[in-house]
Amino acid sequence: MDEFVEAIELLQPVIGRDLVAVTEARHWFGGRRGGDAESLLHFWLHFQGMPPLMAHGSGELLLLEFSEPYAAYDMGDDGETRVGPAQKPDLLALLPGHRLLDAALIRGYTTQPALGGVLLRFEHCDLVVASLGDEWVLRQGQVPPELATYLTIGNWLGDQDHAVSRPSNESQQ
Repeated sequence: MDEFVEAIELLQPVIGRDLVAVTEARHWFGGRRGGDAESLLHFWLHFQGMPPLMAHGSGELLLLEFSEPYAAYDMGDDGETRVGPAQKPDLLALLPGHRLLDAALIRGYTTQPALGGVLLRFEHCDLVVASLGDEWVLRQGQVPPELATYLTIGNWLGDQDHAVSRPSNESQQ
C-alpha cells in the first residue's frame, strides 16, 4: 500500500483526540543517554480510545503503525534500550494532555516520494517529527530553514479536499 495513503488512514482517526501519554524507547549507555532526538529509537502516541500509534524512523522514511510498546532490553556491551513515559524537558513530554487538532504529511528527500515525517498540530504547539539520514528531527514549529530542501510539508489532513492526496511540493506557512 502507498505509504502516504497508509499514513493518512492511521492519522485521520486520531485527529481531534486527546493525547493521554507518550511512551519512548531510548538508547542508554553506561547509565547515561544522549540528548532528546539523539537517544530516541521509537515512540508511541497514546490517544484516547485508540491503540498506541508507533513512530519508527528508518533512513529517510517515517513508518507509522498501531502497536503496543515493546519491553526494555539489554544490548550487552552496546548499552541498553529503556522503554517508558516521555520525561521533561524532552519535546514529546510536552504533548500529553493536549488534543491533536490536525496533521500534515512531510515528503522526505528521496528519488521516490517517501513519507519523511509528519507535522502535528496540537492546541499549544506544532511539532515536526521526521526521519532524515537515519536521525530523528524533532522541532516545535515548522521545518527548520536549513532542512527545508529535504523535508516538504504537505496539506493539512483535516482539509477534506486534500485528505487523500500526497504532500504538495509547496511548504505550508
